[in-house]
Amino acid sequence: MPESDDITRLKQYVEGDESAFAVLVERYVHLVYSTALRQVGNSSHAEEITQAVFIILAQKAKSLGPRTILSGWLYQTARLAAANFLRSEIRRQKREQEAYMESLLNEPTPNLWQQIAPLLDDAMGHLSENDRNVVVLRFFQNQSAAEIGDALGIDSAAAQKRITRAVGRLRKFFAKRSVTHSVELITGAISANSVQAAPAALAKSVTAVAIAKGAAASGSTLTLIKGALKLMAWTKAKTAIVIGAGLILAAGTTTVVLKTVHPAKPTAYWLGIADLLKTFVAEKEAQADAAARAEGTTMLPEYKVLFAAAAKGDWPIVDRTFTALKKRASQSNHPGPSDERLTGTQWQAALETYGAFEAFDHGDDKYCVAFGRDIIDSIPPGSIYFGGTGWGRFLVTALCKSQVNADPFFTLTQNAPTNGGYLAYLCSMYGDKIYIPTDADAQQCSEEYLADAQRRNQQHKLKPGEDFKMVDGKPQVTGSVAEMEIYSLLAKVIFDKNPSHEFYIEESYPFDWMYPLLKPHGLIMKVNRQPLSELSDEIVSQDQDYWTKYVTPMIGGWLNEGTPVSDIATFAEKVHLRHDLGGFNGDPHFVQNDYAGNEFSKLRSSIAGIYMWRLDHTADKAEKDRMARAADFAFRQAWALCPNAPEAVFRYINFLLKQKRNPDALLVASTSLKLDPDNVQMKALVSQLQQMRGTK
Repeated sequence: MPESDDITRLKQYVEGDESAFAVLVERYVHLVYSTALRQVGNSSHAEEITQAVFIILAQKAKSLGPRTILSGWLYQTARLAAANFLRSEIRRQKREQEAYMESLLNEPTPNLWQQIAPLLDDAMGHLSENDRNVVVLRFFQNQSAAEIGDALGIDSAAAQKRITRAVGRLRKFFAKRSVTHSVELITGAISANSVQAAPAALAKSVTAVAIAKGAAASGSTLTLIKGALKLMAWTKAKTAIVIGAGLILAAGTTTVVLKTVHPAKPTAYWLGIADLLKTFVAEKEAQADAAARAEGTTMLPEYKVLFAAAAKGDWPIVDRTFTALKKRASQSNHPGPSDERLTGTQWQAALETYGAFEAFDHGDDKYCVAFGRDIIDSIPPGSIYFGGTGWGRFLVTALCKSQVNADPFFTLTQNAPTNGGYLAYLCSMYGDKIYIPTDADAQQCSEEYLADAQRRNQQHKLKPGEDFKMVDGKPQVTGSVAEMEIYSLLAKVIFDKNPSHEFYIEESYPFDWMYPLLKPHGLIMKVNRQPLSELSDEIVSQDQDYWTKYVTPMIGGWLNEGTPVSDIATFAEKVHLRHDLGGFNGDPHFVQNDYAGNEFSKLRSSIAGIYMWRLDHTADKAEKDRMARAADFAFRQAWALCPNAPEAVFRYINFLLKQKRNPDALLVASTSLKLDPDNVQMKALVSQLQQMRGTK
C-alpha cells in the first residue's frame, strides 16, 4: 500500500538511496503543486513553494515517524508554506489573482469549483490532523475507505465514519460562507479539481535541489522555507500546549490557567461583535449608495459585491474585490489608465470596510478587538480622534457605535489625503458639526510647506526623505515625507479651527507641532490645547503602570523598569526565534502573530517618542535623566512586544546611540537581524555598529 511504501522510501532515502526520494517526489509533486497553486494563484510561485516543501521533507525525513500519513503531511506543509508566502513581503505579488476575480465578478453564477477553491485550504486548516488526512487520502488521492482504513490501522467502516465526519465539517465551513451545496456535489468538485498536473520538469528540479537539502536553492526559496518551518513549529507548539494542559488536568492539578490556552483562532464573529460589524458595513454601504444617488448614478457593481461579502463576513471576496478595484484607482500606483469613478465617498466607504476586514484577517481577532475597543473607551464623547496607522483608523472606525453620527466621537485619519475625495467624504459626515478643511485650505497648506522646504533647502536642513528640486523656477518636493508634512499642516488646521473639542491621536508619523502638546493617554496620546511645561512624575507613573499591566497578559510579567536589554534579547531569541515556550506565561497567540505584536509595539514606541522629544528639548540634567529613563522603559516594552518591529527597533537604537550605549544598540540590532535575516537595512546597521565598536 502507498502509505507503508512511503515510509519505506523515506527510510531508504535517509540511508542514502536518493532514487527513493525521487519516487516520492514523482508520487506527490502534483498534490503539493496544486495545493500551492490554489492559494497563491501563480504557477511560478507555486513551483517555488513546491520546491520548498520537498526541501523541508528532505530535512525532516529522519524525524518522521512510521505512522505518518505522508500525503497528509505534505498537504499541511504545502498549505502552511503557501500561507507564509502570502503573509510575507512577497504577499503583494498575490495580486496577480485579481484578473481571476474581475472575471468572476462578471459571471452571474460561478461554477461550484470556483466557489470552493478560494475557501478549500482555509477549510482544511480548520480540520484536525486526523480529519485532514482522511480528506486528502479520499478526495485528493482517490483512495477507497478500505485503503484509508489500512493506512490508519482501522477497519473500513470506521474509516468511512471519519470521512463522513470530516466532509460534514467541510460542508459546515462552506455553508457559513454562503457556499451551500450537497455533500455529493462538494466532494465531487474536490475530487475532480483539487489535484492538477504539475509542470513536467518540476519533479526533476525539485528532486535535485531537495536532495541537496536546499544548498542550491534561491534566497527567496530559503526565506520561504524558514517562514514555513516557523509556522510548522508554532502549530506544533500550540498543539503541545493544549495536550500538556490536558495531561495536567487529567493528573488532577489545578495549576493550569485555561484562559491562556487557545487551540484554534476564533473569527471576529465569535467575539460578540458580529452585530456591530454588520451595522458598520450597512452604514458604509448606505453612505456609498447615497453618494451615488446624489451624483445621479448608481453604486458600482464591484462596490455592491464588496459590501455584500462584508455583510456575510466573507474576507476572501472582500479582499479580491477591493484589490481588483485598487488596480484601477488613481490613488494607487499602477500601470495603465485610472478609473475616475473610484474616488469620493463611494471609494472611501469601501476603503474603510476593506481596511477593517484586512485588520481582522491579518491580526489575532482578540487583539484587534482589544486595540479598537480600548482606544474607544478611553476617549470622551464629542472629541476628535486622529487615527494614524491602518489599525488605528480602520478598527476604531469599525468598532465605533457610528462613525457617520460621530458616536461616540469624530473619527478622522491623521493622514488626511488631498486626493481620493477624503476631505469631501469627511465633509459629508461632519461638515455641519465641526470644521473640515476645504480644498483652498489644502492648497494653502501645500504652498506653505513648499515655501518652508525651500527655506530649509537653502539652509541645508531638509529632513531625510525630502527630495527637493526646482522645476520651471518653482519648488517641488516628492516622497512620503513631503506628503506627511502637508498632512501635518492640514491636521493643524482642524485642531485650530475646532477649539471647543478635545483631541486625541494614534500616531503613524510624528507631527512636530504636536510634540509640546502631547501626553500619554492609555494606548494613545492626548493633544492638549496649551504646551505642557513638563510631563510630571504622576503622568509618567500612570503611563508606566498602565502599560505594565497591559503587556503582562501578552508576554508575561517578567519585564519591569529594571530589566536589562540583554534579558529582552534572550526572550526574543527563545520565544520568537526558537519558538520555545517553556516557562512562558504570556499568550502564545500574541507572540505568534507578528501583526498584532507590531501594532501594539507601534503604540508604545510612539509614546516613547514623546519622552525622547522632551529629553532632546530640555537643558536641565535632572529632567534629561528622568525623561531618558521613561523613554528607555517604553522603548524596551515596545521592543519586547515585537522584537522585529522595524519602527520600534530603529527608534530604540537611535535612542541608545544618543545615550552612548553602543553595545546595547548592537545587541538590539543583531537580535532583530536574527529574526529577520534578509533585512538589508538591518544588516547594514549591524555592520556599521560593529565597525563603530571595532569588533567586526
